[in-house]
Amino acid sequence: MSRRKNETKKLEQIASERITILLSRADAIYCNDPLLAQRYGELARKIAMKARIPIPTQWQLRFCNKCKKFLYPGTTAHVRVKSGKPSRVIYYCDICKEGKKVKMI
Repeated sequence: MSRRKNETKKLEQIASERITILLSRADAIYCNDPLLAQRYGELARKIAMKARIPIPTQWQLRFCNKCKKFLYPGTTAHVRVKSGKPSRVIYYCDICKEGKKVKMI
């Protein structure tokens, strides 16, 4: 591999580690300090955009598609389960009232 590819792989790895750390800290601190947790979510999103990598799939559901805020179930989002042939989980953002559907098996 060339030197440039090695550098970009390292940058992507560092960025994904920082994103995971920021979002896990935002999840842990949200009850005590919601403004700091929102800031951690914004920073994680900015790092992902700058490094041009996707946010890990386990955290993608925790961002609103419309207002781009970090969602914390029970505080800034409420979760509903819809039954049906593909059952779905729907996250509703309490800030902008937008719904986000997730298919379940």
